[in-house]
Amino acid sequence: MTSTFPFLWIAYSPFSGRTAGWNCDKQPGAHTSSVQETLLPLRGLVYWYRATGNERARRATKRAAEFLLERRLLWRKRDGALIEPEWGGPVDKIHYPIRFYDVLSVLLVMAEMGMVRDRRCRDALDLLERKRLADGTFPVEWTNVTKADRIKTRGTYADWGTLHKKRGNLLVTVDALYVLREAGRVV
Repeated sequence: MTSTFPFLWIAYSPFSGRTAGWNCDKQPGAHTSSVQETLLPLRGLVYWYRATGNERARRATKRAAEFLLERRLLWRKRDGALIEPEWGGPVDKIHYPIRFYDVLSVLLVMAEMGMVRDRRCRDALDLLERKRLADGTFPVEWTNVTKADRIKTRGTYADWGTLHKKRGNLLVTVDALYVLREAGRVV
């Protein structure tokens, strides 16, 4: 594995005068990192570290995870209010199939990192548990795709399962149950 792409994340992004996350904002006036723009690079670096053992990648993931944990994953550090992103959907809803930053996606990354039992994940875990339906499944609460039989913007040919707030989606349920199991919560 000789690709230098992950090293660009390590070298240039999380430590550019901001906190330990990433921000793709071209405006130099941005004073904090973005939770949305931190999560996917973080997940990629977690897997890069697992595949290569690269110590710089491990340190970068720990710092980026700390950036998210300082916010209890879903709440602003400054005042404790729920994070309200300008794009990508509400963070307190389960997104699927495209996940920018939401309660399940951030908990999934914390579980993959072995950090979901951190006390600062509790509020997000409680929120996730409250979303469980009577039949034990979890719903899709927000999506930005529609099923299409022809090519169109934001359309998909794939069957992503049930995309309904009151019916469970098996693909979402698998992730949610994995997170809860890793958190030591009864599944």
